[in-house]
Amino acid sequence: MMALLAMAFTAGAQDFEATFKQAKTLKVSGKVIKSEGEITYTAPDQLAMLYTNPEGDYFIIDGSQVRMDLRGVAVDVNSDGNKLIQSQRNAILYSVAGKYEDIAKEMDADCTVTAGKNGGKHVVLKMRKGLPKGYTGMELDYNKQGKLTRMVLEEAGGISTEYIINY
Repeated sequence: MMALLAMAFTAGAQDFEATFKQAKTLKVSGKVIKSEGEITYTAPDQLAMLYTNPEGDYFIIDGSQVRMDLRGVAVDVNSDGNKLIQSQRNAILYSVAGKYEDIAKEMDADCTVTAGKNGGKHVVLKMRKGLPKGYTGMELDYNKQGKLTRMVLEEAGGISTEYIINY
């Protein structure tokens, strides 16, 4: 999977393979941590982000299982037993599938949809309740075909992570 992946859409399906670039910004220090890799999605609940930089890192959603190894810290959680992980898992899957209304409903968020670039959509979600953990906001950009091209996750701890997806 080291080669750049081309989009692999089938008619009517939301499955794809693409590359991504990630920039995580730490609010306190302003430090930006950059990463990149390959992303694969199979509807409705299979997502794999395999990092090529740093090589070996991964973030995988396999049904209710969430597995990650980011910079040597490995976690394997069943989201069915963890409300915070489940809501974050769902927010990511719903974002990729274009179901931002479902995110707003599940996370009690205000949702604003405006025209995006080149006929796409720009979506901003702000959670109504301030939570000590989890996402406080999201920003999503979709192209005119409805494919997610940019996702920004705002976390309660002041961390902002932007993903740019290239098909």
